[in-house]
Amino acid sequence: MSSSMSSPGSKPAPEDSFRRIEIITGIGRRRNWPEDVKAAIVLETLQDGARVSEVARRHGVAAGLLFRWRRAARMRSLASAPAGFARIVSEPGSTSAALQHGPHETPVIEAEADGVRLRIPADAGREAILAAIGGLAAAKRRR
Repeated sequence: MSSSMSSPGSKPAPEDSFRRIEIITGIGRRRNWPEDVKAAIVLETLQDGARVSEVARRHGVAAGLLFRWRRAARMRSLASAPAGFARIVSEPGSTSAALQHGPHETPVIEAEADGVRLRIPADAGREAILAAIGGLAAAKRRR
């Protein structure tokens, strides 16, 4: 029997007990992106036909990080948007679900634009309402 082969219950040969360790030196993976560079990359993803994964690959950014930058930019724009008013139309004789609710049902705010109806619980917070309206606007831009 050769020395490299071991029998059941025997200790491994000394050369079998060593493991290879790789040491990586140099710049770490975490980078600090300037805000103007982030904004330019995010803007590039908003162009018609742009794919986030392709833009991320081209700039050496993880796609998940780029999606996080897009979400942060969207939240900043919603937070800085001035509060506005929408025209409310009430048709005589209509039976709107927002106006007719039972004692245990939550009233609903309804908005309709370009054939898309948005229903938001009346007790939803400001952030939820702004996010829903922002999502409706984004869906309209994608059409």
